Amino acid sequence: MKSSILSLLTLASYAAAVPLQGHQHHQHNKRNVVTKVVYVNGQGQTVTPSGDAEATSAAANAKSTQTTVATSSPSSSSSSSPSSGGSGGIEGDLSLFSDPSKEFEDGVYSCDSVPTGQGVIAVDWISGLNGGWTSIMNQNGDTSSNCKDGFYCSYACQAGMAKTQWPSEQPSSGISVGGLQCKNGKLYRSNTDSKYLCEWGAKTASFKSEISKDVAICKTDYPGSENMNIPTLLKAGGSAPAIVVDSATYFKWRGGKTSTQYYVNNAGVSVEDGCIWGTQGSGVGNWAPVVLGAGVTDGKTYLSLIPNPNNKDTPNYNIKIVGADGANVVGDCKYENGHYNGAGSDGCTVTVTSGSANFVFY
Repeated sequence: MKSSILSLLTLASYAAAVPLQGHQHHQHNKRNVVTKVVYVNGQGQTVTPSGDAEATSAAANAKSTQTTVATSSPSSSSSSSPSSGGSGGIEGDLSLFSDPSKEFEDGVYSCDSVPTGQGVIAVDWISGLNGGWTSIMNQNGDTSSNCKDGFYCSYACQAGMAKTQWPSEQPSSGISVGGLQCKNGKLYRSNTDSKYLCEWGAKTASFKSEISKDVAICKTDYPGSENMNIPTLLKAGGSAPAIVVDSATYFKWRGGKTSTQYYVNNAGVSVEDGCIWGTQGSGVGNWAPVVLGAGVTDGKTYLSLIPNPNNKDTPNYNIKIVGADGANVVGDCKYENGHYNGAGSDGCTVTVTSGSANFVFY
């Protein structure tokens, strides 16, 4: 039965604000996630699967919750070594789909700052966090401003790449933690199965701009704080790779598959202003008007446009999912003039069975 299911779409709606514990300056009013899984057949129609079908799962937690629908793929050839300084800004140091070449060395780099390079980038605009990290958390859910002993220090990778580091043993409370582990002032991999800190996703989805302003596209830091602070800058008239992780090999929450989730700000909002945990009514971060989902399972790529229940306002662009030349794409999905072409307000999804597709902003 599973092979007959051509699309999985995880839709998140939020309720009941619950704060993360930790330092006051790094607390956020997180909202529990209610997950709705939608299956779509080859004609783009919603279907009801049999009980043996595998569903993409979302992390739910008493303190903080994540909905995710992702996939990733392995890596392995480039140039620079990790460093504590900037290396290529948020664009990173690797050319598109060029693999890292220098293995990360445990116990060498200080916990003070992110070891940039080999795909790792520093995110230095997050209020209350030092060293370019995207989140700093221990297994109890406590947070810190600085990466220190006993904490997992999460980091960002350049556009199209996903982090490889998270401990296999996750907190029983339901929160997720990810990143490098700080021990005796030095950084160590929490997932020693991977020699590198970043890996490319599948080459099956990209962002493409046909508009005159830049767009800040912000991936959630997962596993980790689940803040939408992993930046992709889609430049006006340009393109950028999307992270499409393989659900068979990427992070699993309590055994359930996960995928990538992006929050998309209005055009003209910078990554510094948009790739943050926003405040009510701000229209940025978790209050951005559009959410995108991407993932691969069983060799098929699922790309989604998802309504953000926090913000019903129409963005200052339209967006559609379009197959590249020669691609085989099942379904039709766009958000135009404030309306999705899917069922009601539930958003829409397509299945890329071969080739690749673009999220086109127009």
